[in-house]
Amino acid sequence: MKLLLTFVLFFCSTGCFSQAGDYLIKNNGDTIWGDIKLKGSVFYVKGANPASCKAEDVNKIKSRSYKGNTVVTCTLQLYTDNIEYLEMDYLAKEAVDTVMILSEIYSTPKINLYYGVDDFRAPFYFYKTPTDAKPIQLVVRFSLEGGINGLYNDPTKNISGASRIALVEDRGYVNQLHTLMGDCEKIPDFMWELLSYRIYSLKQLIKNYNSCN
Repeated sequence: MKLLLTFVLFFCSTGCFSQAGDYLIKNNGDTIWGDIKLKGSVFYVKGANPASCKAEDVNKIKSRSYKGNTVVTCTLQLYTDNIEYLEMDYLAKEAVDTVMILSEIYSTPKINLYYGVDDFRAPFYFYKTPTDAKPIQLVVRFSLEGGINGLYNDPTKNISGASRIALVEDRGYVNQLHTLMGDCEKIPDFMWELLSYRIYSLKQLIKNYNSCN
């Protein structure tokens, strides 16, 4: 009896262990189990049945190698807020075709919020409504303004004031969300003015949006 119980416990523990492993879920619902690595735009699965899948055919993953689980192939609008890489009076609009693995950080009936980072650890936010096929990037960019060039635009400025340089945020994400939520009476004007590219700020906006009829 003890021997039989030992075998039962062994097979149960083996089954639980296999279910706790890494896997990916394709768009058609198929699940492939095994260690997952992303190279370029292809997921390679090393397991009992090795396989490879294009990232565009993958919906979700569970992997110890990645923090997120929602897979999105997209043209990522890049940005940096590091003044060492910004040019004066120039707004860079760079983009790259890539694969983002996002974490769903806020789920609500009307809109979900996602978070991910690129290879340089820059944070990116995405949103998805029930009518969207996949998460959509919330776009932000930064530029520098001011400096000595201000003297040419307004000669009455003193040299110290004209030499000040400011980091300016292009808040494209505000326009995106206002187009979606602008008619919500529960979102006051000051909330749009103070909205920032931060988790707490975006979550508060979504919370108000969900309170609208």
